[in-house]
Amino acid sequence: MSRHEIPARNPQHTVAVGWDNPLSTFFAQVSRPVDDEDEEDPIILWVGADRPREILTVEDLARCLAPFADLSPEMMERLRADRGAKLDQAPTQAQREAINFIRRSR
Repeated sequence: MSRHEIPARNPQHTVAVGWDNPLSTFFAQVSRPVDDEDEEDPIILWVGADRPREILTVEDLARCLAPFADLSPEMMERLRADRGAKLDQAPTQAQREAINFIRRSR
């Protein structure tokens, strides 16, 4: 799995993107600072974590992220390279069990 932080439109947000090899999907997570007095979830957006093969292209990932951040051409290439480097790595036993758990919980 890869994970990279990229600049957010809102400077108070944190944006992470990457490739999740066990789920065979790109992912993005947008979060805001945790405030102990605020009970709202700090995760604003989390895509690519619900099911295998949810987001297959960096272009689709960029569309999901558009309200929160831009994926630079350099980051798009980096994510493609991350995916290519991981494609020939089979999931571990623990990763296969996690995927099966996700599929059963739907």
